[in-house]
Amino acid sequence: MESSHEAVFDDLKTFIEILFENKDSIKALSTAFSFVADDLHIGRIMGEIPSSKSESEMAALAENRILYMSDLGFDPENSYRFSFKTITGADGAMIVSPVPNYTFTDLDKKYLDLLLQISDIHINRCVAYSEIEESSMIQVLTKLPNADGYMKRASHKLAMGSIDEFDSFYFDLSNFGLINKKFGSKEGNEIMVRYTEQLKKFFNNNEVLGHLGGDNFVCLVEKGERSKQLQKMLTEGIIVEGRQPDGSDVELNISAVAGFMHIVMPITRDRIIAGPAIALANAKTNKKKIVELTDEISDAAIRSKSIEQSFENALANNEFTVFYQPKVNSVTGEIIGCEALSRWYENDVLVKPMTYIPVLEKTGKINTLDLFMLETVCKDISEWKKTGRKAVPCSVNFSRRDLLDEKLPRKILDIINRYGVEKSEIVIEVTETASEEESANMINFLGRLSDFGIETSIDDFGTGYSSLSTLREYPINEIKIDRSFINKNLGSSDEIIIHSIIEMAKQLNISVITEGVEKIFQKDFLHKLGCDRLQGYLYDKPLPKEQFEKKLLVGKYNNVTDFEGDD
Repeated sequence: MESSHEAVFDDLKTFIEILFENKDSIKALSTAFSFVADDLHIGRIMGEIPSSKSESEMAALAENRILYMSDLGFDPENSYRFSFKTITGADGAMIVSPVPNYTFTDLDKKYLDLLLQISDIHINRCVAYSEIEESSMIQVLTKLPNADGYMKRASHKLAMGSIDEFDSFYFDLSNFGLINKKFGSKEGNEIMVRYTEQLKKFFNNNEVLGHLGGDNFVCLVEKGERSKQLQKMLTEGIIVEGRQPDGSDVELNISAVAGFMHIVMPITRDRIIAGPAIALANAKTNKKKIVELTDEISDAAIRSKSIEQSFENALANNEFTVFYQPKVNSVTGEIIGCEALSRWYENDVLVKPMTYIPVLEKTGKINTLDLFMLETVCKDISEWKKTGRKAVPCSVNFSRRDLLDEKLPRKILDIINRYGVEKSEIVIEVTETASEEESANMINFLGRLSDFGIETSIDDFGTGYSSLSTLREYPINEIKIDRSFINKNLGSSDEIIIHSIIEMAKQLNISVITEGVEKIFQKDFLHKLGCDRLQGYLYDKPLPKEQFEKKLLVGKYNNVTDFEGDD
């Protein structure tokens, strides 16, 4: 039996083409060798191929892998061994055995050497691609799987049908920005590494922990007791050391805010991370340490996403309109002003403001809506004046999120001037800030509007950071007492508080109006305390433009009755 070396030479091109077309697959060796094996009387090729550290195809290969096997069998006694090293420094080999009753000739071995050297190049290229792939899936700082690496491992469990054995978590470290600020970014990174090392000790080989960057982590943890243990550890915190600038060490208890969900089949790949991310967002919004994803939370998130995505088109398609709620002098019944309120009719169905306004504030799109409202109000006032109808000062609400736009006061002034509206006919209304940090932005915003001669009002007065500071520091023309002060059985303490607010405001030349007035006894109570400027369902609900125009034509309310909540 002799080899057909001419045929081997003819098939060499095919051998090379197969390998170089499959630059990241060792499996291609089996196909390539099948083209030359018969001509060289190869019975079996065994590869001793070092595994990669990754969970890629390389790691899935057995240490001794059969690359080719002839139907004729093989003779292990006359095998030819070819040794090589991978680029990682690991030793490998390929053992080629002839079919039974055949011994490789010297010329056979020369051809085999050529083929095996080409195979060596191919294997090293596969190892290189595997190493590159592995490094691209690792977070540099903590050496944990990054987003791609984590999803690869999670997808493997999904494909194996075992994903529903786990709870999926998404968590952020609490106040880690303050740690970076106190210790510096370099030591902050070291603290992150120490935290990660402690965290890793909790996880078993069947579970997956990933680091998405920053202080964002994800993981798959076995359901039941394991999940409960992790929840407890995340919320109670992990103790790590931090080295202060003076060289001294201090113990830090680093806790997390987390969202998690019980994985139930069927589930999509993206949902593995998106589900607990929704729960985490809910935890942050509601200032909770940990939240489990429920159908209600998920539905609300889907609705929020729908609102965010449809808002721009809804605005362009005139789905938003302005309703006006009268402000009334309770003594004379005269309409002395109004407040503009947005209404969204999506396919003729009313979307409640408390459904879409928080979403627009969160996404930063509330600025667009607020400027739309101001422009619409200015158009309406301009129209009323041109046609000889009565116009009253109108309050337009602006979100605290708007204050991040330093150009906003100028934008407001430009809109008012564009429509020829008197500055006294517009009142910019903002909600009393809930934090000291926002207070500085608020003072700057109100001060610039005051410089432009535009009147301002503080909504929900008495519920924010410091009402007394508001009266002293904010350059405002009006305060609106929050409905919570009168939406209850009114006693002597309520009388003292409200009377004090009214008197202080008057002495500071600040007008006072009370909102949410629904009952005659509330009107009488406020009149006794010196507040006769009221807004609420006792007089009218927010009205469409046409209905409000009719109310303006009459100009006053002669008789009122208690609102019974039938709106």
